Amino acid sequence: MMEWVVRRRARQPLIIRGLPMLDKFGEQFSSGRRVISFMKAGTTGLIVSAVLSIASLGLMAKPGLNYGIDFSGGALLEIRTPDTSIETLRTQLAGAGLVDISVQALSGDGEQSWLLRQAIQENIDGGSQMETLRGTVKSVLPEASIDRAELVGPRVSGDFTDMSILAVMLAGAGMLLYLWYRFENHFAMAAVLTIALDLTKTIGFFVLTGIEFNLTAIAALLALIGYSVNDKVVVFDRMRESMRARPDQPLEQIVNRSISATLTRTTYTSLSTLVAVLPMAVAGGSAVASFAVPMLFGIIVSTSSSIFIAAPIVLLLGRRRQRLGLPQLRPLESARTQLPHQV
Repeated sequence: MMEWVVRRRARQPLIIRGLPMLDKFGEQFSSGRRVISFMKAGTTGLIVSAVLSIASLGLMAKPGLNYGIDFSGGALLEIRTPDTSIETLRTQLAGAGLVDISVQALSGDGEQSWLLRQAIQENIDGGSQMETLRGTVKSVLPEASIDRAELVGPRVSGDFTDMSILAVMLAGAGMLLYLWYRFENHFAMAAVLTIALDLTKTIGFFVLTGIEFNLTAIAALLALIGYSVNDKVVVFDRMRESMRARPDQPLEQIVNRSISATLTRTTYTSLSTLVAVLPMAVAGGSAVASFAVPMLFGIIVSTSSSIFIAAPIVLLLGRRRQRLGLPQLRPLESARTQLPHQV
């Protein structure tokens, strides 16, 4: 569509208009005419974030996460039934005594496919649990056909746990290496610490809400790491530009001006992502609850942390570098290459 418009207009300027009120409001911040003193709340933001993260770690210890079958082990059945609703299926299974079973819809072409998960039952052998589950499903749904039956034992679920922890650690290490290469040390340190605080609060959200923590939840955490880094990279880039353009300006003023300049971009990006994820969280059901609901929480946390956590950490570390007589930024490549000629 854009290509067709450009061709029709030939060399005429292409003007993309937004909402006049929002454009005028955003221009005040991006142009620097309006600056909000966010750093006045920097210390409060750091203290509140630290308290919430510590509380989240305590919640992880007790009562702990609601682990799904991927991590706790259990029985899994994939069945096909004539066209029916997930509410009807859950009601039928609950009437047969299967109240602790998870139901996930897979497809809907003619016959509906369902994935049934049941956690490991105490004092019951795994094989006996599987046979009981199969028998109960066949008695409640005689027309159903069982396409797959698997038993996830403690050893397999333990392997899932180890691999999930490794995936999160590798993602964090990859982000750390990128940030350390892309930015100066204090910027990279601020981003990594903020991401760690964001993740701990998101895990605390899992505990408080009782949302099942499974492999889908790991995907949500990995997505949040990427989203959080992207948001902070934008803010940090503007800080570096301001530091080079106004090297004599106080550091706190540069941080406030940079956050204000990127405020509209950050707000629009967060709102558009929330609008995309919100339908999944509201109408997606249990199949995507472990991904969509934590994503909503994580987007809000990541956006606010860029302003009230990452930026204050950069300010604290930047002031420390000033006291030590260290530069805030690396010298530009052009300056490095011209230096020998000047000598």
